[in-house]
Amino acid sequence: MSAPSRIRPATRGDAPEIVDLLNACDVAEVGEPDSTLDDLENDWSMEGFDPGRDAWVAEGPQGLVGYAYAGDQFRTGELEADLWIHPDHREPELGGRLLGLAERRGAQLALERGYPDPTLAVYCVAANRAKRDLLRRHGYELRRTVYRMTIDVTGGAPAADVPAGLELRSFRLEADERTMYDVMTDAFADHFRRSNEPLDAWHTRLLGHPSFDPDLWWLAWDAEGEAVGAVIAYDHGDLGWIQGLGVRRPWRRRGLGGALLAQALATFAARGQLRVDLAVDAEGETRPLRLYEHAGMQASSAYELYTRRLDG
Repeated sequence: MSAPSRIRPATRGDAPEIVDLLNACDVAEVGEPDSTLDDLENDWSMEGFDPGRDAWVAEGPQGLVGYAYAGDQFRTGELEADLWIHPDHREPELGGRLLGLAERRGAQLALERGYPDPTLAVYCVAANRAKRDLLRRHGYELRRTVYRMTIDVTGGAPAADVPAGLELRSFRLEADERTMYDVMTDAFADHFRRSNEPLDAWHTRLLGHPSFDPDLWWLAWDAEGEAVGAVIAYDHGDLGWIQGLGVRRPWRRRGLGGALLAQALATFAARGQLRVDLAVDAEGETRPLRLYEHAGMQASSAYELYTRRLDG
């Protein structure tokens, strides 16, 4: 029997090897690499996050074979964590060891921030039975399914008229940051994973991403000058990614969501980015899945969200 992997705190020097590990897991789970160094560094830029305290790597004879982290992006008492193990690595106890570290750090964060009834959330690609079984053995319960949707806009983006009385305008740096934050926070206030992320942390995470381009962010304004909806997107080179699309409650069911989606897709098509993806809650109250299917998007993979209460 080989010796157990050595687990230690992550360092910034580990980042390239961590990305290689993540991409190996991506290929095994969804058939293609889906992780970049920019994405990892952006994740590590989350306010208060320190990879030496909040992330871990597992080392085997051939290099890194595991990675895990814990964080508190939403500031609601529902903390997040995740773990990855190289698909070719066989070590039955490693997943539990990594998950235990993430749980302990999550409990510490919850205590530091005074959450009365904290939980920890972990995503799992539906095809990854080993990870699903691990989470269930450790008391996690399935809470939600999220689909990754994709569309090829080679033939052009679907048309969608902007509702009467509204106007779509591109995002203005140093003028619209607070407005965009307020619109998206309000639009997702009734989402199953609502966010209380502070403005400064939101700004660093989204505008600080290397792929940030204000030409891919749009706001919908009414005749009184109030912003009522928005879309946030990124061009990652190999694909376009719609990070978020939201409409404030009084303006829902009027076609604004479809207009915002069409604007984002048309912008991608005009710049030659023909593949566009996004993630959508399969059971969302606003029935977003229907919106994206109507636009011609198709599910390419499914992710399950598991949660459990954190012990003190």
